[in-house]
Amino acid sequence: MVKHKHSDITIVEPKGPRARLLKLFGLVIMAGFGSTTALAGGALYPAQVITNVSFQEEGLLFFADNWPNPNNCDSTAGVMLLKTDPNCDKAYALILTAFTAGMTVQGYSDGCALHDGQSYNTIRGFKYLVVNK
Repeated sequence: MVKHKHSDITIVEPKGPRARLLKLFGLVIMAGFGSTTALAGGALYPAQVITNVSFQEEGLLFFADNWPNPNNCDSTAGVMLLKTDPNCDKAYALILTAFTAGMTVQGYSDGCALHDGQSYNTIRGFKYLVVNK
């Protein structure tokens, strides 16, 4: 053990492989608590300009040149707003506005949706849907 003396406080620091492992674990835990990224995990970021929209039975399928693929779906060309989304009508209007104005869209994906034999990332219409100039 290594002892550090700071005024009236003595800090005892364990040594060895187990101690290093515990330190590493502590750093990983602290890094997780310090994270402030709102669009993590299933993020459809960076924002993309929509190039094409198509209304399908499952919902609104919209396309861009370079969508991320956070859920490892079959296609990265399109993203689908499901008609079962709690905010579908408002999100639909927002996405169409972004398309007609040439604005970018970003959001969060919860999974994949199947259309014509391919799966596409879905986008939440009820949370994290952002349109930018």
